[in-house]
Amino acid sequence: MFLLSISGLLHAGISSQIDRQVISQGETFRLMLSITKNDASQIDLSPLDDNFEVVSRSHQSSTRIINGSIESSTKLVLTLAPKKAGILSIPVLNLAGEKSEPLQIEVKKVEQPSAVDGGVELLSTLSDESPNVQQPVIYQMNLVLGQRIFNAAFQEPKIKQGKALIEALGEQKQYRQTLNGREMLVVEQSWMITPQQSGVLEIEGAQLSAEVPSRQSGRDPYRRYNDPRAMRRIFVSADSYTLEVASIPAEFSGEQWLTASELKLTSHLSSEKWKQGEPVTRTITLQAEGMSEAQLPTIKLADVDGLKQYAAKPVKEQFYIDNQLASKMEIELTLIPSKSGVLDLPEFRLPWWDNTTNSQKVAIIPAQSVEVLPTEGANLAHLNSDSSSSNDQDLPPVLKGNVEKERSTQEPDIASFNKTTDTADRYAEAKGVSWLWFMLGCLVSLVIGVIISVVVMKKRIGMVTVSDSGRGLKHSSFSINALKKACTNNDPQIARAELLKWLQHSDPSIKHLNNLDGVVPAELLDQITQLNRCNFSSETITWSGKELLSIVSHMKEISPSSSKSEDVLEPLYTN
Repeated sequence: MFLLSISGLLHAGISSQIDRQVISQGETFRLMLSITKNDASQIDLSPLDDNFEVVSRSHQSSTRIINGSIESSTKLVLTLAPKKAGILSIPVLNLAGEKSEPLQIEVKKVEQPSAVDGGVELLSTLSDESPNVQQPVIYQMNLVLGQRIFNAAFQEPKIKQGKALIEALGEQKQYRQTLNGREMLVVEQSWMITPQQSGVLEIEGAQLSAEVPSRQSGRDPYRRYNDPRAMRRIFVSADSYTLEVASIPAEFSGEQWLTASELKLTSHLSSEKWKQGEPVTRTITLQAEGMSEAQLPTIKLADVDGLKQYAAKPVKEQFYIDNQLASKMEIELTLIPSKSGVLDLPEFRLPWWDNTTNSQKVAIIPAQSVEVLPTEGANLAHLNSDSSSSNDQDLPPVLKGNVEKERSTQEPDIASFNKTTDTADRYAEAKGVSWLWFMLGCLVSLVIGVIISVVVMKKRIGMVTVSDSGRGLKHSSFSINALKKACTNNDPQIARAELLKWLQHSDPSIKHLNNLDGVVPAELLDQITQLNRCNFSSETITWSGKELLSIVSHMKEISPSSSKSEDVLEPLYTN
């Protein structure tokens, strides 16, 4: 009974074996698992991911009947490719409480040729190895191919220790490069890594898994489809990094932690002449280098006595040009002064941390005083309130006394009184008839007004329909003199602003100059990229507006965006 129980336990387990004990780097081997009493498809293979890649899997099922008892088993065959050289352990695999035996395999290292020598290289760089907390760092990977690869798969960098957010920056870029007379293909990809806490941050480098022709494949291009030995698997890893993330400095005095390499804050008023009750637009612009758009701060302006402030939703943009991360935010405020006189706009200060000099700096919008003129309506109301008096009071004092004296000395006359009474009766009768005609005229005017309103409304609805259908042609009558002048003066900042206005006049759904693929021509997209580079790059770049001027001069219209925005005003946000 004891021997039977032991043999039953051994039989219920997962038996495992490999077909080879020693292989070379780039080769594959087979791991065979014999499973009984359980479904082989439910086995957990995740422990293999650290050192091996599962290239393929297959299984075979068999059933035997011995002395009337039915016995079924499944044989699972895994083709594995080692990710690195050395003595690697094949871990224990679990299936419903059953465990396989641990195994080992020796993988001999094979030196991979460099890209110049016809191999594959995976290079990486990091923008900063000692960042502050919440300071984005750029991890850039360059895959240099000196030969063709097949069935390639990328693995982005991972966080092995610490806490950080990883976000891909744009799409992969491919270009040709010649080194030592050999033309190679370069694939470039960048990620933004933002540490979320101070301390040690360990970043595991990006990895590439691919197949390359083996030395035995020869020059036959079709052999790799028929002969498994014609291809070999390679694993290439980029450099890994261990960073020490600094915490928020004690000397930082701001309410919001902001870290960047450069930060600018400006304010612009649409008019310097203010009138009571008339709105003025104030535009606040924040530009930051080394900061993502998600990290842009909330700007809260102080209340001003005698001034109503309404803030629209901020418009944010993010740029990644020449391996530099930059962001921009614009806030439009509607200011309505409620009284006349001198109005003081207070100073606004925004502390931020310069991670290039490791010091605190303050972006300032200086205080400004404006004079608010009274409106004409207020003066008229003041005059009307002062002139509310009787006719007698408007008379000169001397004449007023003579009138009062004449009224008191006259005696009543009966004939004149009767005459006056008849005249009054006739006046009352005439007055009643005139009121009747007046009411009748008002009624007729009301009916005519309703009819005219209905006709005008129908015409206006038709005009609105025609106007909406022809939205794409609006900008044909829009003046582009300011844009042409900026191009002639080679001013990239004004040219970028005027170009956005010109495009928005044709398609109001355009909020910024990003993601315009398919909306504007490709040559105009290139000019937008050059404008962004000139405005947001840390280096001084000379820009010529000749090509942009030529492009916009020959453009007649642009296609409106496919997403139709409703004609509803955006809600106002009060400070």
